[in-house]
Amino acid sequence: MQKLKLGLCLLVVALFLTGCVPNKTDVLEKLVSKEENKLHMQIFSDSPDWDFEVNKVHNSEPTLLKYIQQATIHTEDDKLKWLKILGLEEKRQVILIFDTEKMVYHTNDPEQLREFAKTLDK
Repeated sequence: MQKLKLGLCLLVVALFLTGCVPNKTDVLEKLVSKEENKLHMQIFSDSPDWDFEVNKVHNSEPTLLKYIQQATIHTEDDKLKWLKILGLEEKRQVILIFDTEKMVYHTNDPEQLREFAKTLDK
């Protein structure tokens, strides 16, 4: 009887832990834009200087301002696992841009946002 109780307890713990690991759908749901025809910029960073560079490029490009209505900066280490789930390297200093369904662009170079902006009004 003790073995049965122990086995049942271990099964419950295993099921609980399995449910705590986010999958790609869970991560996308947190990152995608909630507004049709608008983009959401997700910035994974641990450097205020780099965040400033991203912001400077974003604010200097009218097309980016038109389409990217929201930007979120992720500084927490536990959010890096989201990058792995999305098939990206788990490292800081990355910009991800999402529409309402999927990631549409990513870069490690804030200046590359200018090239992305050129594709938005086509």
